[in-house]
Amino acid sequence: MKFICDQENLVKALNIVSKAVSMRTTLPILKGILIKCDVSKKRVFLSASDLDISIETGTEALIEDEGSIVVSAKMFTDIVRKLPPGEVVFELKEGDIVEVKRGYSEFTLQGIPSDEFPRIESIEDGNSFSLEKTLLKNLIKGSCFAASTEEARGIITGVLLEMEKDSVSMVALDGYRMAIVKEVIKGDEERRLIISGRIVQEIGKLLADNDNSEEEDVEIKVSDKKAIFHLKDTKIVARLMEGEFIKYKDILPKDNNTKIKIRRIALMESVERASIIVREGKNSFIRFSLEEGQVIISSRAEEGTVRETVPIEIEGNPIEIGFNARYMIDTLKAIEDEEILMDFNTSISPCLVRPIEGEYYEYLILPVRLSTASI
Repeated sequence: MKFICDQENLVKALNIVSKAVSMRTTLPILKGILIKCDVSKKRVFLSASDLDISIETGTEALIEDEGSIVVSAKMFTDIVRKLPPGEVVFELKEGDIVEVKRGYSEFTLQGIPSDEFPRIESIEDGNSFSLEKTLLKNLIKGSCFAASTEEARGIITGVLLEMEKDSVSMVALDGYRMAIVKEVIKGDEERRLIISGRIVQEIGKLLADNDNSEEEDVEIKVSDKKAIFHLKDTKIVARLMEGEFIKYKDILPKDNNTKIKIRRIALMESVERASIIVREGKNSFIRFSLEEGQVIISSRAEEGTVRETVPIEIEGNPIEIGFNARYMIDTLKAIEDEEILMDFNTSISPCLVRPIEGEYYEYLILPVRLSTASI
């Protein structure tokens, strides 16, 4: 096995597949990257897998001899990144020894036979559909941050991809907040997929790293146990989560006693400043005091206090309510609108964040119980 490849192209391919390399496993093969040459396609293919997510991508190369081998992902990636730009010569020697050359630099690595590497399967009989790349990026950016990161919490560590007639939604929640993002599409298919939030985040990173072709479609093929995302030269195989997702529509509040319109950036910046005080304190919450024409945002800790106001348009009753600062900031960062609506019911009821017009997103944030101490 021998190929010659441009160093910059090889680095790009390594950056893509490295997202699927397992760092927590005790199996050496899962800490490696599979390198495979295909003479007919004039490409070298790189693959990595942690059994939950597998990624394969290809790049142009001059193939002199076909073959395949697995190399240490960390060591090989570090070596290629440090090499100067230009042609890199990769050759497999006897005894699974890999030789990497560039100019006056020469490295040898101990490889692992490729037959031990997990097979990255395809889907022959599954259903397939396509989503615009930008649309999928927006869905992921707006939702997956709200998925639980605690493995013991089961199904809510996943993100729901739900297709209904003429729309597609992504939903994530962690017991303290919920994110629902919806996009309009042309189609009449209905389906529900639950994918690990960690995997969805990696897919989002790959989409963000390939911004050269915003209009490109992402083809998604689905079977009972996995989904395959095809993006140009890259294939991402994700294991689907089993079980029933939370009936999220039943959680959304039906009524509100107070509604405000507010400028998103002004609110976000104010909350960020207020969070400075509580960041290291015991009470990690901020207080919202909704009054006629303004919301007073305040927080306190042993180290100090903060109090500032943001103009609002209010309908309904004044209210005082507390929130985890980080949950509020995460939500406001996921939105791009200049102005937003926020619905409140009581000081112990969730706050609903939604757009001025339409139903493109809904964010639910649970409050924290306020202490009787004044700020």
